[in-house]
Amino acid sequence: MRLLTPKPVFYYDGFCYDCTIKGEELTSMDRKTTRTLSRKLENVRNCTEGDAFIEDNAESQPMELHEYLNRLIAEHKTTAADAARRSNISKNYIYNILNGERKNPSRDKILALCVGIGAGFSQTNRALELAKYSPLYPKDERDVRVAVAINKGMTDVTRLNLQLEEYGLRPLDV
Repeated sequence: MRLLTPKPVFYYDGFCYDCTIKGEELTSMDRKTTRTLSRKLENVRNCTEGDAFIEDNAESQPMELHEYLNRLIAEHKTTAADAARRSNISKNYIYNILNGERKNPSRDKILALCVGIGAGFSQTNRALELAKYSPLYPKDERDVRVAVAINKGMTDVTRLNLQLEEYGLRPLDV
């Protein structure tokens, strides 16, 4: 079984760029990698340098899941209502996630919401990471099937669930 590769990622000046091409437009969700920040932090020797490091890297502070999902919705030029419809999750539940009231959605709900948004492979893994779940695991057949659907650009969870069931796998619990 061969895994499809995630969307292209490149590094420039200490930033990790996860790129999505939409027509002529290139958008990116960039963030400084932990490895790059750790290398820089290794050379900080005093409080003044520490203060400068914190100020220079304030945008690298972990973001909340709801902030990230709202950012994905905007980047993918969709709406919460459309994401709810495509993910088969109730609008109220999604709005509670997106406004930060629902703090602990299940892993399957996050996967379904990311599929409904049209998020890419690395964007989906980032959402899972922010929610304290494991990323899509290449040794788990169900995760592989979900990853392939994401890589193909599938945005319909009903269709994804039908495919999972065809392989005898548990559908996303939405």
